[in-house]
Amino acid sequence: MLRKNSIKRSARQIIAYVEKDISIEFRVKASIISRFLNPIIQLFVLLFIFGLIFSIKPGYSIGYWNGQNFILFLLIAFSIQFSSSITGKFLQLFRREKYWKTLSAIMVAPVHRFTLLMGVLVSEFVILSVPLCILFILALILYPISLIYILLILLVFFSIYLTFGAIGLIIGVFGISYEELVPYINISLRFVFLFSCINYPLQIFPEFFQIFVLVNPLYYFIDLLRLSWYLGIDYETSISLITPIHIISALSLTILLPIISIYLFEKVYKKYGITGY
Repeated sequence: MLRKNSIKRSARQIIAYVEKDISIEFRVKASIISRFLNPIIQLFVLLFIFGLIFSIKPGYSIGYWNGQNFILFLLIAFSIQFSSSITGKFLQLFRREKYWKTLSAIMVAPVHRFTLLMGVLVSEFVILSVPLCILFILALILYPISLIYILLILLVFFSIYLTFGAIGLIIGVFGISYEELVPYINISLRFVFLFSCINYPLQIFPEFFQIFVLVNPLYYFIDLLRLSWYLGIDYETSISLITPIHIISALSLTILLPIISIYLFEKVYKKYGITGY
């Protein structure tokens, strides 16, 4: 009974946060439009570039990217790019509450850190739901697959989204407790994303730089999402490209990173508190 009441309380707290955050975010509608517009412009630019590359020589491929599947992979890439905005959400939230002088109240409130993580994840997903649904439906129209692969793709996508949320929570706590580290964390994260091959294949890098990609677990996680969709189109090619490293990286990031982020949140906040007041 106690566990049931705890779940209900957490659900109410998540819903309350989602309602509050969405109402705040949509106060300035122009900022939401701008947030959606910039990645869409990048999408069209990359569609043009890769379309030109693959049209110059019929049958040309870069890794397993080719003229028949690059549109699918770019649609997936921009779904990931939209969802990666969650990495900056906690920092934005904590700084906003800090400016309003309400951050201390949030930190001492009887809300579990996992509930806070889930509240931010749900809120951001609701905000991003329109462009994400458009990209998903468009990909499904151009590259139809069966229901089993759709469910697999959704599982992998939400696992990546949870991973991004955990990264955001780590950035957020350093943003309020140890601000000097935030620029270095953001720079490091840019390199992690650069070597994750979100918008392009591994083989676009010179051989020396491919080493940095191949030691990056996020690359395998994102590659797994692409290959999960491609399983429904070219099963033999896709299954030959999925390795144990893909599975281990995906499971490790999905399970361990949220736990590590909550642990770091508690440790860093208890040690340094809120700085800058």
